[in-house]
Amino acid sequence: MELKMNKKLLITFTVGVFLLGMMELIISGILELMSDDIGISHAITGQLITVYAVSFAVFGPLLVKATEKFRPKPVIIASLVIFIIGNLIFGMSNTFIMLSLGRVVTAVAAAVFIVKIMDMTVLLSRPEIRGKMIALVYMGFSAANVFGIPIGTLIGQQFGWRIIFWLVIIIAILVGIGILSLVPDRKGEDLGEPVPDKVLDKRNIFLYIGVTMAVLIGNYIVIGYISPLMTSNGFTLESVSVALLIAGAGGMTGTYIGGLLVDRIGSKRTIIYMLILFMISMAALPLLYGTPILFYTNLFLWSVFQWSTSPSVQSGLVENVQGSAAMVFSWNMSGLNLGIGIGAVIGGIYISNFDISFAPWLSVFIVGLGLLSVSFVREHEEIV
Repeated sequence: MELKMNKKLLITFTVGVFLLGMMELIISGILELMSDDIGISHAITGQLITVYAVSFAVFGPLLVKATEKFRPKPVIIASLVIFIIGNLIFGMSNTFIMLSLGRVVTAVAAAVFIVKIMDMTVLLSRPEIRGKMIALVYMGFSAANVFGIPIGTLIGQQFGWRIIFWLVIIIAILVGIGILSLVPDRKGEDLGEPVPDKVLDKRNIFLYIGVTMAVLIGNYIVIGYISPLMTSNGFTLESVSVALLIAGAGGMTGTYIGGLLVDRIGSKRTIIYMLILFMISMAALPLLYGTPILFYTNLFLWSVFQWSTSPSVQSGLVENVQGSAAMVFSWNMSGLNLGIGIGAVIGGIYISNFDISFAPWLSVFIVGLGLLSVSFVREHEEIV
């Protein structure tokens, strides 16, 4: 069975990842709505991003390890049920503590769900198109920016931010039905991967995860607070939805481009080229607030370059393991969410003490650390 031959399965996986991406990123779009409704500051509300990210990072590897002996299908379904419960809690909360609890429960479920989905994508894909298949499934995450976050923000503005989470629950139920119908109820070795699981190069694994963390820290210093950043520079709140839509379109484009480039020039070179371009576009951002068309164009390119690194890193991880990639995917997702959390904390501190307009320049420095990290990755012929 090959993933490319089963479009329904591919769509189910992508929509599932879309939901996780939407729930992780939605706070940045409704931050001001939630702050006003619950009566807490923007900086405190932004820490709901951190709560989710840290919970994901801490519990993800533990839960993936604990469930590795079980068949993936029931694990995926169980994680989806817990995901729904987490959204119920969040949608009914009126205090920061209860909102945080909802985020923790949702993050715990997402940590298992996405890793199992990505691992099955690798197992069901032919090696020569693996980068593309990873990109297509992971495109659900960037699609959450294009459709989920902007539309969610608009719905929140019209009907209240809580209704977003009831809609997510409905979609999650549909995803669950799709998984029950389409996902093979077998272990990894029955899906054509009989070799034992083994990390081939730990140094490369940690360097790739370092890239993930640097990119997400740098990105979330800005995108986590995109709403106050834009409104403080003359944009309207409605313009934030437009910006997120443009950034999301760039994210989808970048995810697909990253997957194609990996299959052609390899993971390391793709990451190096895209990070350099990402840093240039980030550095230019504070110079373009006064010219909306240039601001939006640069935002699109920034997202293209940033998101193109996701399938590149994941393909790089797969190249450095034997057998199942679930564990290294889990480590990388922990790095991703830890990066988001650290970025949100740094961004919160920054906007409380400095002019938010120049936050992108801090991001340039941090993303540069990711570029330094990938420069030390050893190619296959260098690995002894």
